Amino acid sequence: MRKKLIIVILFFTFFQLSAVNFDPDESYNRFIKGHGVGFSIFPLYEGDSTLLEFDLYGSFYFSMVRFGFLLPVRFIIYNNDNIETAGKIFPKEDWDDARDYVSILTFFQYGFKSDLFYFYFGEHENRYVGNGTILGGYFNNLKLRFPKRGVNMKVNTDYAGFDFFMDDVTPPNVAGGRAYLKPVSFFSKQNYANNLELGASYFADVFSPYNISIVSPGGIPKRDIEKYTDHLFGFDISFRFVATKLYHMKFYSDINKIVDGGLGLHFGLEHEFLLPFSTDMKILSRWEYRAMESNYIPSYFNTFYDTEREYYRNGQTKSRFVNDASRKGLDWTHGYYIDLVYDLTGTFAIGGSFEHNRIYKNNVNDGKFDNFQLNLFANALIFNRIGTDFIITFQDLGEKGKRMKDQPFYNFSIYYKLNEYLSLGFYTGSKWYVAYRGTGIATESYYESTAVYSVGAYGMLRF
Repeated sequence: MRKKLIIVILFFTFFQLSAVNFDPDESYNRFIKGHGVGFSIFPLYEGDSTLLEFDLYGSFYFSMVRFGFLLPVRFIIYNNDNIETAGKIFPKEDWDDARDYVSILTFFQYGFKSDLFYFYFGEHENRYVGNGTILGGYFNNLKLRFPKRGVNMKVNTDYAGFDFFMDDVTPPNVAGGRAYLKPVSFFSKQNYANNLELGASYFADVFSPYNISIVSPGGIPKRDIEKYTDHLFGFDISFRFVATKLYHMKFYSDINKIVDGGLGLHFGLEHEFLLPFSTDMKILSRWEYRAMESNYIPSYFNTFYDTEREYYRNGQTKSRFVNDASRKGLDWTHGYYIDLVYDLTGTFAIGGSFEHNRIYKNNVNDGKFDNFQLNLFANALIFNRIGTDFIITFQDLGEKGKRMKDQPFYNFSIYYKLNEYLSLGFYTGSKWYVAYRGTGIATESYYESTAVYSVGAYGMLRF
């Protein structure tokens, strides 16, 4: 399969993205209200084929309940890739899976993240649970033409709560969450010791690929996937030592275990500087040190997890890599993480993060490799007319084809609001698809990245 380049003209839904455990929308999202429906038509260029797409879409924002929908219909105009069709003009893959119908509902939300009860159904963008040491910076929309709708449910009280996560509903792969307890709150909410919080987490990839081999029935390469269930659990403790008018500081420590893999310890400090100006400005920073057994990977469910679970390093799945018995019982290794964010609420945010982990190679006789990850993001709203969002994540896994410069994850969008009903914009992002190389018994499969572009206008009737 050759690399694809997609260029489309369509309507835009812009997301606020960040590369760290920070949501620039959180402080003012609850004030967004109103409803709208729209319609768009645009050509779609995919490989050597041309399609025409019609979309009907809408979003509805009530006080506590919000939801949106998207109904796309595609017609094949020029088929030069032997696309399998239904009714001669419709791509069969568009409506041949349950996820295609589920994805018509783009999102459903009740409440907000800090409320007593919060429920969200939709795409996961930069998702964190707890301190992000098991699941952090996770995106469920990396794959090309593979829509996923996940679930996030939270309960927050002064005494205890939980955060439940599911990456998809058709069906789920990654599921789990974290429960927390504030033990002192049962005796006194005003006591300084009530800054103590205890947590426990559990996650599983219930259909994790363990080994992938290639079979070629009829000469057509096909993947044969041996599946396994990965289990991860952890415990954490945190204490907010400082909470003044201008500065907050919290210490946390996590201990996590990959079942049949390794153990990892995380020690971190979270800082929040509230700048003394009339506008709401703050600086956030997190510093973390990691000590790890040889078969441990921090933030196991990370930005690239949906592709790494199948192809992590040296042709191995991520599950097989951490379960490799030859890498067990070696000396402990280490890593660190640091991030920095500047936020002018509702107007401008910029930040980034860097992490470095020393991880043993597949062949332990070759020692360790340096696992780097660099994240950068920015978003802005200027004069309430020009909006832009940008995020890029580089990762280095210490082998050819998986260096910092190879296949980064990125999203960039910019729009100009002409009036209440019409906007112009541009979007580009990266997506991944399964590709093959070699012939016969030497055939290999891997994930190839491609660029997605869109440019044009969209209209919406608001009421």
